Amino acid sequence: MIYPDLAPIDWTALVGGDADASAAITARDRKLAAATKLWAVIEPLARRLEESDATFTCSPTVLSREPYAARWYLDLAGLTSKLIAKLRPSFKAAGLTVTPETIATNLAQGRTVSDEQLERFSVWINELLLELYPAPSRSHTLAYCTALAMAGARIDGQVRNMSGDDAVLILKKLLVGAFSTRGIQIETQARAASGWLAFDPATDLMEQQWLRFGGRLICEFVAGGNRPDIKVSINGVVILLGEVKGRTDLSNVWESWMPQINGHLQTWAAENSLAPRVFFGTIITQQMIDGVTPGGTRHTGLKAFSNSGLLRAAYNLTNVVEGDAGSVAAFDDLIDQFARNL
Repeated sequence: MIYPDLAPIDWTALVGGDADASAAITARDRKLAAATKLWAVIEPLARRLEESDATFTCSPTVLSREPYAARWYLDLAGLTSKLIAKLRPSFKAAGLTVTPETIATNLAQGRTVSDEQLERFSVWINELLLELYPAPSRSHTLAYCTALAMAGARIDGQVRNMSGDDAVLILKKLLVGAFSTRGIQIETQARAASGWLAFDPATDLMEQQWLRFGGRLICEFVAGGNRPDIKVSINGVVILLGEVKGRTDLSNVWESWMPQINGHLQTWAAENSLAPRVFFGTIITQQMIDGVTPGGTRHTGLKAFSNSGLLRAAYNLTNVVEGDAGSVAAFDDLIDQFARNL
């Protein structure tokens, strides 16, 4: 049978998770992914700069040849976005018509920067570097560590400011980890018709809308409207539809959150009656399961969805990541059901 035969819901294992835990898990994953991408860029760049005696010396030639060199020199000078803004009189006096930050960004993204601006940037940053690193103190190791430290701080700041569906990223990471452990081929696709690429640790899973396992099983993450947050298909047949919730504010669970889930489950049941419908959440409370508030008001909870046949399975993503035995067993069963078709 192509459809997964999922184990009954372990309601006891389902309870758990909190806003801090899910946010911390996602922040960690984003930082590790960014660090992996950073290493792939900065390590070979540092090596090439050292070989050309350009570790501490910027020039238009180096900037034209190395798209990320401008960022390297800004990091070497300890220049954050806020500090660069304070140095406006300095770089304006040097003849720069845009900020050094903009020049670094444009070069990294492959945009054209005039030779004149490259020259003026080089003169300006070299004066700063000479002041910060007198010739006797210059060491490639020091430069490398400084650039990494500055880049790491920038990543931390970016992750802190990120928004989006943390739960979806956690689910993607769990899927990739589970299939990888089972030795099953993993591919990703960021945009429609962009082509499948072999997964590697540097892949930013947040940007990937499709994951393919074993060349056949496709997990689609293209939400919106009544579309499922995750749609799983094999050979073109939809075999599972899922709602993914990472919301941290539980104050409106009964006003909007659970009614929305109910509406989605109803729609998906009508459109794909054979495909089981499942729920993934980072925070699941006993109230959400039973549908009874502390004041005794009764609502339709997850257990009622299950009893009516609308909901086939539910998974607490935070509990899975934290290693709760019952939650891990339930998620492993889901993966094993998928894998038996590969």
